[in-house]
Amino acid sequence: MQQILVIAKQTFKEAVRNKILFVFITLGLITICCSVFMPVVGDGREKIKIVESMCFRSITFFGTLAAILLSASSIPTDIENRVLCTITTKPVQRTNIIFGKIVGFMYIIGVLLIIMGGASYALIKFTALKHSAQGNGNLLAREKIDPHTFQITGESVRKMGNVSWIEGGGKGTSVWKFKGLHSKNRNDDLEIEADFLVESKKRFTGKIPINIKIINPYSAKVLTESIEVSRNKPGLLKIGGEFLGGSEELTIVVSPVNTGDFIGISPDSLRVFFGSKSFEYNFLKGLTIISSQFLLMVIIAVLGSTFLSLPVNILFCLFIFFCGNITDFMRDLSTVINVFEMHDHEHGISAVLKKTNVFVTFLDYVIRKPIFLLSYILPDFKNFSVGKYFVDGINIPCKTVFMSFGYAVLYAFFCLPISFVVFKRREIA
Repeated sequence: MQQILVIAKQTFKEAVRNKILFVFITLGLITICCSVFMPVVGDGREKIKIVESMCFRSITFFGTLAAILLSASSIPTDIENRVLCTITTKPVQRTNIIFGKIVGFMYIIGVLLIIMGGASYALIKFTALKHSAQGNGNLLAREKIDPHTFQITGESVRKMGNVSWIEGGGKGTSVWKFKGLHSKNRNDDLEIEADFLVESKKRFTGKIPINIKIINPYSAKVLTESIEVSRNKPGLLKIGGEFLGGSEELTIVVSPVNTGDFIGISPDSLRVFFGSKSFEYNFLKGLTIISSQFLLMVIIAVLGSTFLSLPVNILFCLFIFFCGNITDFMRDLSTVINVFEMHDHEHGISAVLKKTNVFVTFLDYVIRKPIFLLSYILPDFKNFSVGKYFVDGINIPCKTVFMSFGYAVLYAFFCLPISFVVFKRREIA
């Protein structure tokens, strides 16, 4: 342990002396501060969303680049400067060198998050206070309730990837059941957000009406509302929390109103919010998840530095980072292909339901299988995405924090043994 801490301390000093760290911190702070001056259409809440989004994107982007460049260059630079040659002449295990490097970069990650995270929090609070006089400057951390069960019925149902399509006019319905709805504040509103894909035989129709039936199984109360949804604008429905009447369960049934109108849905297309948590605690959880992503990139970069040259290792890490951010696209390629097919038909999804293009089916089968497998080998950085929580004003579940850290640790169990084996066999002198 003493050897690891000594190497970590030396690694930290070398990284602090490296101008790259300060360049990325400076660029990150500039980008964070510039978010205040970005134009916005809407109320103060929209302005807060932009600032929150820019802050977390800046921390993630510049922090990841700093972690990659610093950790990818550490071992090759030490070999070139013959620092490792001197260290290995002493009774120091090479595994301790790897651990020391990683711990040292964890110190750097902490410094980076304190500086950029502190600036982001101050700017977000300043923006919220500035718009609080207008009554729309609240920093939200709403409790999102996940569906307990999800079911689709109807003769027109067709599944494309993870999206199922249903037709209106009584031909198809989707049913969500929610449990665990409770809040400390009885005055909280129950918010229902419907975010569906939309298609219609009327090619110029941007919006379609849908019926939402809300059922309280405890009191047998039923509330039916009709709202309009579009591809780019989710439908929002608010009802008073008293509708629950002490119940913690809710059933929601959704169906398009008109025949020839289609909605594409998945289990997370309907979101229910009830209650809220502290924004400060939520912000801290967001930084913790981002730090797990930085740790994962450091481990991957250190692995690459044990057998790759510096330029190749940097490209390798950037490739991993890029692919790790499009794994959703890679896994759901069949849905993307079918969406293209849908727009090639004159009658959209209604024509696709009846007949599928053979070439598109073959393309889906040939391309999707290898890419789908690759998407599970590469790390999925969607697990570390926190900006969406703050933009939507959602409280980050504690299990998400633990899962993101556990995900990074799981990859560490695969990467570190390879690093140890390769580094032990590498000629340093």
